[in-house]
Amino acid sequence: MRGTRKCGPARATVSSALAVLVVAALASCTALVPAAPQGTASPVPPPTATEAPVESAPPPPPPRVVPGPPRLTAADAPGLSSRLATTSADELTIAVRWATPPGRTALGDLLDDRVEQIAREFASAHGAAWVPSADVVPGGNAGPCRGATMGGAGGAVLSIDCGIVTASGGLLGERLTILRREAGAAASVTREVWYSDAATGGVHDGTALYEPGREPRVLALVTEALRAAGRASTGDDPFVGLDSASARALLADSAVTPAGIVVTLTVAGAVAPVSVLVPTRLLQPFLSDAGRAATATAAADEPYAAAAAPVGDDPVDCAFLTCVSITFDDGPTGLTPGLLDLLDRERAPATFYVQGSSVQRNPDTAVRIVASGHEIANHTWAHPNLTKLEDDEEVRREVDRTQAAIRAATGVTARSIRPPYGASDERVRGLVALPFIVWDIDTNDWRDPGPDVVVERAVGGSRRGSIVLMHDTHEQTIEAVPGVIAGLRARGFTLATVADQFGGGLPASGLVSHGPR
Repeated sequence: MRGTRKCGPARATVSSALAVLVVAALASCTALVPAAPQGTASPVPPPTATEAPVESAPPPPPPRVVPGPPRLTAADAPGLSSRLATTSADELTIAVRWATPPGRTALGDLLDDRVEQIAREFASAHGAAWVPSADVVPGGNAGPCRGATMGGAGGAVLSIDCGIVTASGGLLGERLTILRREAGAAASVTREVWYSDAATGGVHDGTALYEPGREPRVLALVTEALRAAGRASTGDDPFVGLDSASARALLADSAVTPAGIVVTLTVAGAVAPVSVLVPTRLLQPFLSDAGRAATATAAADEPYAAAAAPVGDDPVDCAFLTCVSITFDDGPTGLTPGLLDLLDRERAPATFYVQGSSVQRNPDTAVRIVASGHEIANHTWAHPNLTKLEDDEEVRREVDRTQAAIRAATGVTARSIRPPYGASDERVRGLVALPFIVWDIDTNDWRDPGPDVVVERAVGGSRRGSIVLMHDTHEQTIEAVPGVIAGLRARGFTLATVADQFGGGLPASGLVSHGPR
């Protein structure tokens, strides 16, 4: 066809001149690259100056023995609530220490139940009822997973200590080290790690990081590290012959870190447990869904973010813990917000006996008392001595006006009353259908004796179930409160509202000066 130039072989009938033209046309066409023979790679052009050659990822480092399991500080996991439960009897000492996320959480409930079960079973096995005690462990409750151990206590001993091993993003891992010792015998120690993962909403132990049935492969990686460190001879397998349950139990102390999982276990012939870091890339084929989620969160290495919760939302079981209540009368005042800041910072619940007239002047502060989870209760409208009010209706009016003011400001109905000056009699108590809560520890802070004196009186005189009287109307009292909180915790006390001392249900009526003992 005229005007069309084709690329192809010349026809046999064309003249030699036309053949020359065809050859020239072929030279101007784009060359066709012949296909590579089957089974061979196609030629690849070299990279241009702007293309970087593709590099394969370096192999992961091998498993290795490390000095010990990770143990984070309180700064790595801020906001945790510290717990210490102790009891002591003839030839028996029990002290259990653990930490929980703020508020009521699945991990907190699990740990509460776990340590209480272990403690009560040990006490029962030694013929003892559980009676919460103070002054059992030197230094008491020094903070989340901080404080002295049982040391040289004689007789039968149960000690549970805790350590935070993982705190990243929404992932929290806590180790419980459980020591049991009978009189005159060597101690036995077991360890377990528990996790809460906000990414999955799950709560599980260290063994759940691994897919069931894959434990031997994980232990093979541990064995590789032991051999490299001279802890096991070549060809020796310290875990040979284990059934699946025993193999899984060996992995209970598995701590997730940004680099991998640290497995801490006891090896035959070793004096102390051995810790092995296994890189995550080596473990990937053997991890469960929970394990993959946890290692991914840890690898991101984000700051731990505990969910916010009011101070008073931390569950407190005063049948197991050694409880004391700090209480404040006559507010709310201009000093009360600063006190609430302090209590929030220390995660210390309190009970406020408020005057109705003060609530009317400071409704926002009353609202904040309730929002922080503290207990709010009735302290009459104008602080009269109720026993000196001859008119029964006047007694009722003092109480009813305050109930109405509290309810109007906060939406809460106060469930108890503290009579001004602690004064009540059968007539007054018969007129008011509320329990009358007084105290057994009077700091006399209203006399302004100085913060140190207030601290000494509050801390030194307290015992299980004590109700400590203070006032949020005096600057010296506010200054004393940090020392009061620290001092009570140092003796092993747990702070609780008055209602929590009674399991949340106050007596229906009558005079109360302390919690259960």
